[in-house]
Amino acid sequence: MAAQIPSNMTYYQSNPSASRKHKIGAMMAGGLIGMNAYYLPVKKDTFVQRAFDITKLNTQKQISTLAKIAKEIDENKISTESKMILQEMGLEQDIDAITKKCIELDKTITDETSVKNLKDKFIKNYDTFKKQPSLMDNTSNEAFKAVKRNKFKWGLGIGAAIGLVLGLITSRE
Repeated sequence: MAAQIPSNMTYYQSNPSASRKHKIGAMMAGGLIGMNAYYLPVKKDTFVQRAFDITKLNTQKQISTLAKIAKEIDENKISTESKMILQEMGLEQDIDAITKKCIELDKTITDETSVKNLKDKFIKNYDTFKKQPSLMDNTSNEAFKAVKRNKFKWGLGIGAAIGLVLGLITSRE
């Protein structure tokens, strides 16, 4: 009597290297497809918020620079660079003037009316910037780039994750 061989028995060993390559390939393909999120349109609200965040960050940097300069003036050790920054901002080497300028700068990013006006400016210019990229100022340009870069990264990550899941589902292991 001949021994019966079960039909679900495999006669070869699965190649773990091929399975790993299949998963990596699926993950990379998903990532490449996901990177196309870069080309999705930029929403007005996202652009306005990102532009405001950039403006706020730049203003905070200016305030910290002015605070450092005020400390230098207080210690009578003002550097040439600090003198140039003060001259560029139209300020004298006076702690009171620097303090007033810091308060004024802080007000532009914390006062409700100033923030609303700034965001309204970004809203009004959104369509113009979108149609005529050459008319963008640095802040708007940085905002568009940051939003697109963020979409690219999220698309890559989500696409790679979906590709990996599909690779795991279709693999034999």
